[in-house]
Parts: sequence; structure tokens; C-alpha cells
Amino acid sequence: MNEFIDHLRHREYMSGVERDEARVNATGEVFTPNWFAEKMIDEIQQDDFTDPTVTYLDPNCGDGNILSEVIIRKLQCGSTLEQALQTTYGVDIMPDNVKLCRDRLLCGKEEFRHIVEQNIVCADSLTYHYRFDGSVADVKESVLDEFFS
Repeated sequence: MNEFIDHLRHREYMSGVERDEARVNATGEVFTPNWFAEKMIDEIQQDDFTDPTVTYLDPNCGDGNILSEVIIRKLQCGSTLEQALQTTYGVDIMPDNVKLCRDRLLCGKEEFRHIVEQNIVCADSLTYHYRFDGSVADVKESVLDEFFS
């Protein structure tokens, strides 16, 4: 388990990827530092991590700082990596962030790639349908359409 925790937690801020000013202005990307992700997860009722069926979603997952802490807590409470991945979901609008997040959460266990490919998706979190089944939402299902109609 310690090798998974090291892989998940000990990363360069923003995965070491330089994000130029134009990209930050266009996407509004703001990354959660590791120390703050840990503090946020501390605020969740820790008993939730002992139930391997409880699911977690980060609708703006970036490179996975918050989801990494979720996986760590699940592992520390007895879940296997496979169980933890099966109940952890993320959405990000940037394809490179999604790739970084998937690779990070896998902890080098390629046999679970199919799980992160399904559960960590590249989409607009305001319009994504949150079925995580590979289908694409149509315009009528858009959260914004429902809100403004």
C-alpha cells in the first residue's frame, strides 16, 4: 500500500506541466495543492471510507489531487486498489488532465486501465450526463438547459 500512496501523493504540483497564461485564462484552471486536498478529505466523515461501495466524484478533477486522497483513504480503510478505483469518478474538460489523472490513479496497475478509462472522463462537467457508460449526453440533458428553461 505504501508504494501506492507514494505514487499518488508525491508528485510535482500540477504534474510539472507548464500551463501558459492563455490556457489558464481560457479554462480557468486552478489546481488544488496536495496539502489542501488532504485537508479537504479530512473534512469528510472518515467512516465513509470504510464502506467500499461509497462513491466519490470530482467534477473538475484536473490531474487527480483530490481523487488521489480519496483513493489513499479507501486503501487505508481496507479497500483494494481495484475497489477504490471502481467507486471513484472524475470529469475534466482538458484531455491532458484526464490522461494525467488516469495514469496517476492507476499506480502502474495497467490491468485496471479499463476502470479509469470509464470512470475518469473528458467532458464539460456542467453538461455531462454522469452515467459514466461511454454514451454522450444530448443537448436536452444539459444541466444548463434544465436550469435556464
